[in-house]
Amino acid sequence: MRSFSLVGLVFILVLSGCAEPKSFEIKSVKSFKVEKLGIKENVFNAQLECYNPNNFGVIVKKIDCDIFINDKKLTHYLLDTNIEVPAASNFMLPAKVEIALSSILTYSVDIMFNKPFKIVVIGNATVSKGIFTKEIAINYTTTKTFNLKEEAVRDIVNAIQKQINK
Repeated sequence: MRSFSLVGLVFILVLSGCAEPKSFEIKSVKSFKVEKLGIKENVFNAQLECYNPNNFGVIVKKIDCDIFINDKKLTHYLLDTNIEVPAASNFMLPAKVEIALSSILTYSVDIMFNKPFKIVVIGNATVSKGIFTKEIAINYTTTKTFNLKEEAVRDIVNAIQKQINK
């Protein structure tokens, strides 16, 4: 009988030590590159700097989010790669998204004049710690301006140079 209560006590201690993971905080976009511009396909790459507020490390197994600008859906973001995230520290997440040309044109004038955008990311992240897997909510809102003129001009010049060198 005594061994049964000891096992029960150990089980309760183990379960109480498994804290519910908190959602990651998106801190900033560290790099933003235009991978491909075209009429049908526009691909952008970014590195998102995030913070893990948990006092334990986890493995991010999947992120599935929608990205909205000024309350209109811009694109979908899916990351299906295991990424180790250390406890209570910053980490980088790769982001590769496709954005329709019509969406880019909708916001192009505002981008050229550096107008602020309300950016909302809503979705879920699947994380694991040991044998436990949990889905945590992602709900991030910020206001940002994009100065992409320089980046876009550089990409257009590079594309023209590639065409000339062919």
